[in-house]
Amino acid sequence: MSTLPLLTRFDWNEFERVVILSPHLDDAALSCGGLLHALRDRVSTLVVSICCGSLRVVNADGSSKISTRRGHVSSRARRREDIAAMHSVDTDFVHLSFADGIYRRSPLTGRLIYRNARERWVLPRIEDLAHVEELYLVLRRLCLDLGRILLLSPMGIGHHVDHQIAAQVAVRMAATNAGAELLFYEDFPYVADPHMGRGDDDDPAQALKRLHLAAGQRLVLPVDVTAKMALLRHYASQVPALFDNDDGMRARIAGHLHGPVPCEYYWQALPPQVIYTPKENLHVE
Repeated sequence: MSTLPLLTRFDWNEFERVVILSPHLDDAALSCGGLLHALRDRVSTLVVSICCGSLRVVNADGSSKISTRRGHVSSRARRREDIAAMHSVDTDFVHLSFADGIYRRSPLTGRLIYRNARERWVLPRIEDLAHVEELYLVLRRLCLDLGRILLLSPMGIGHHVDHQIAAQVAVRMAATNAGAELLFYEDFPYVADPHMGRGDDDDPAQALKRLHLAAGQRLVLPVDVTAKMALLRHYASQVPALFDNDDGMRARIAGHLHGPVPCEYYWQALPPQVIYTPKENLHVE
């Protein structure tokens, strides 16, 4: 498959905005950090981070506490990290208050939909349908009245349920609005390390197939490794879990290559075989 340079693929003056859907507070920087730097002098960019809420559990006595699982970092601390990161690349941003997948509960039973952290690497479950529909309505209102936009979505590489849902919603948004052109970004670092995510060597073709899409044009953007590392260091709470340390971060970014050059990949997909409806790709147990 041929690869085209991303920055010359589009006339950026045609877009009112580039809107990047970020399932969590670091995903846009991880996967599109090079693009955020490159677009600063070309077009207005908006990062919409989805799972940013602090989930409180109400006890029987009426008191409340923040629900946590092992490795939890407070949403407030993570939002501060993201604010600093977005300011560093002059990017507009919105923090939505949806709960991370591992904290979402069934609206019918009140039980956790994904019962342990390991279950985040599965197809979205039917109990999550209300979340999927609400997310679509919120994003449609937020994004689709901006004029002509380039909508960037994760592909869902690695099988993270929140990434898969964001991708499904993006496909639906693009299919129902002619003003949104859809472009997918590779989920980093999952695409660069087959042991991350579900650990089964997922790739762009498989991720697109789960969306009933096929690979169209592959686009490439050279990355300044030092600049991207500076952006990602703002997410200090996440660097150890993702990369171990600075050396690990540099190796992962510098090792994702197009020829000899570190890069980010983006994908245009062929039209869906079947237009997405809310019940598609939802797993029933």
